[in-house]
Amino acid sequence: MDSVANNISGGTFRDVIQAEHVTVRGCVSGQVRAPRVPFMAPAAPGRLVDRLPVRAALDRLADAGADRAAAEVVVVTGPPGIGKSGAVLHWSALRRGDFPGGVLYADMSPRGALDPADTRSVLESFVAALGTPRAEMPAEPAPLAAYYRHLTAHEPCLVLLDDVVTAGQVPPLLPGHPGSMVVLTSRLLLNGLRTVLPGSEPVYVRLAGLDDASCQELFLDTAGRAVTAELTTQGKELLRSVIPAFAGLPAAARLAGARAADPLEGGVEEFVRRLLALPTFQEALTVPDDPHTYSLRSVFEDSYAALDPASAAVFRGLGLNPTPEFADALVDELAGGPDAGARARRTLLNGNLLERPAPGRCRMNGLLHEYAGALARTDTDEAAAVAARITGWYLRRAAAAEHLVSGRWRRAEIFRRPAFLEGVFADETEALDALEPDRENAAALTGLEYARGHDRTVCDLAEALRGFFFRRKHHTLWVEVAERAVRAAERIAGAGVGDGAGPQAGAGDGAGDGAGVSAGPAAGDAAVPDDAALVLARCHYELAFALFDQGGAESVERAGHHYGLALRRARAAGHVRTESSALEGLGQVAVEQGRPQDALDCFRQALRALGDLAHPRGRALLQYHMGRAASAAHLHEEAAAALLGARRLFAELPVPDRYNEARALTRYAQARLAADRADEAVAPLDEAITLLQERGAPKEEADARLTRGDAWAARGAQGRAREDWRAALDTYRRLGSVGAAGARERLGEGADS
Repeated sequence: MDSVANNISGGTFRDVIQAEHVTVRGCVSGQVRAPRVPFMAPAAPGRLVDRLPVRAALDRLADAGADRAAAEVVVVTGPPGIGKSGAVLHWSALRRGDFPGGVLYADMSPRGALDPADTRSVLESFVAALGTPRAEMPAEPAPLAAYYRHLTAHEPCLVLLDDVVTAGQVPPLLPGHPGSMVVLTSRLLLNGLRTVLPGSEPVYVRLAGLDDASCQELFLDTAGRAVTAELTTQGKELLRSVIPAFAGLPAAARLAGARAADPLEGGVEEFVRRLLALPTFQEALTVPDDPHTYSLRSVFEDSYAALDPASAAVFRGLGLNPTPEFADALVDELAGGPDAGARARRTLLNGNLLERPAPGRCRMNGLLHEYAGALARTDTDEAAAVAARITGWYLRRAAAAEHLVSGRWRRAEIFRRPAFLEGVFADETEALDALEPDRENAAALTGLEYARGHDRTVCDLAEALRGFFFRRKHHTLWVEVAERAVRAAERIAGAGVGDGAGPQAGAGDGAGDGAGVSAGPAAGDAAVPDDAALVLARCHYELAFALFDQGGAESVERAGHHYGLALRRARAAGHVRTESSALEGLGQVAVEQGRPQDALDCFRQALRALGDLAHPRGRALLQYHMGRAASAAHLHEEAAAALLGARRLFAELPVPDRYNEARALTRYAQARLAADRADEAVAPLDEAITLLQERGAPKEEADARLTRGDAWAARGAQGRAREDWRAALDTYRRLGSVGAAGARERLGEGADS
């Protein structure tokens, strides 16, 4: 074998190329041309506000460059208009001095978002910027990429890839020096990068929306300080009220600021007034500029256009949801099933058109949600059908939860179909937990249906949501919904007939709320001659119930008023069940207002009103309330007997009512305490607390613990008493309950403790 010598003499050389045959181009005076140091990044657009977290993350990664074996790849992702490019360009301008190999930049979708650039073309621009004439570059992609890595192997460089569309665009553009960084922006998640970068684990940085203060700062900066200096105090207040509508999108704040700066708009204050008067911001956030028009809508259009038809339909449908946040199960409903829903959800999440605020939940940026809704409403028939499907989905879930929580009588037609409600949730805890994150959706939905004139649907929703609101104690929303139902019922009564409108069965789901169909009486009830009167009676009753449960002297007073209206309407409708329930409510108000004898009289009237109607649950409740009234009247033994009797009746129902069993036990213990029989109070309270824990009723559990603390204190066990009072106080505080005052008083703590 011939010997091979690897010796070279005659000086110090930076680059040595050894091969059997080699052609060297670009020689000047016998030397290989050294790479240039390019700075290709464009100027950052305008002023950057906030974005400290993403800048800090990029700083940490840049500072760790000496310890890397390969170039760091960072993906800055987020929905369209969130300011990804601006944040990265601002950061690169600050850190360019830390990359002696230069800054390389490419727009990876120059023909429009989600239309990928040819990677070889980008490579050619990079190699040219590094000093190689295009005529002297390798022709094939692989040798060109190798030559690029060679040119970038000597010093750390920063590579900025803006609006990357596919993971495959990235690997050929990785520089050769391990201290380099590749920072790319994309409105897609680009999860495929992990498979095409086997030697490097990409770092993902998600850009969130700006807070309101930063949005306002960006708006004012774009509008110009000279213009905004003229803002009056009222104008500043108006501006603060409109800023949240930008949904944290820098693009929206900049577009609005540019519009406000236009002299034709009449100044910032006048522009903001017009914004507040508009139903949507989409068209308002448009800035004409010859020969182009810049609009927020155009920021979103490319992402929407890239969706497959099924995902696009789901996207539009979600725009009709009452709020920008919703359950995964709603996506499944709109897509036509779990499998199709999973595909649509994956597509929308990967495209940053949805984000994950929590497991099982999705959220849209507020302006994206508005855009999706505007798309849906361009086809009025489709929008009406999808809106009905959404309403039917929420109504069925609320009714299914109500069906599990209570065996009470309900008016709405949907409760005549128990098989339709079974199987939605496994048990009441699952049902209540599922409705919890959608409580704002449910309340807002009643507002949308009221605006659409679907009065029956509003009344049905209010009735179906009662069990959830009652158990979870969301009194503000509960009263809001119940008040809206009363207004809807008044419109029905004023028209003399139902509206006949509302959500019908969605295509393929067999669902519907039965809107426009009279519920009628339960078996054994008297005939209902006036359905509109019954609807109004039930809605007054639901509002009274919510107000009474809310507590406080004013709410209890209002509850009495609405119970009285419910009583008159029920008698007009000839509906004895509702008449009895209204009398029962009036009795509860009398107990709360310190009129126990009046209360007993109301409860006895309520019992007589039932006549021979088979209503075991109603009779159990009246027994319970008579026990409360007797205790308040200091008829202690009568109270104890009534409350234990009520507990027995609740347990003997076809579906035992464990929740009201627990309430009866708690009231029995309170009656025993009032009779100075604390030794008979602790055991029933132990049982009540266990039952309430199983039912997921935190407020009532806290009430029972407070009472058990009183029982322990009466028996001289102060340590145990304070444990129960402390536990009750913690729960009351978490719920925002007025019961916290009583617990603090027992613990000897001030209001601010």
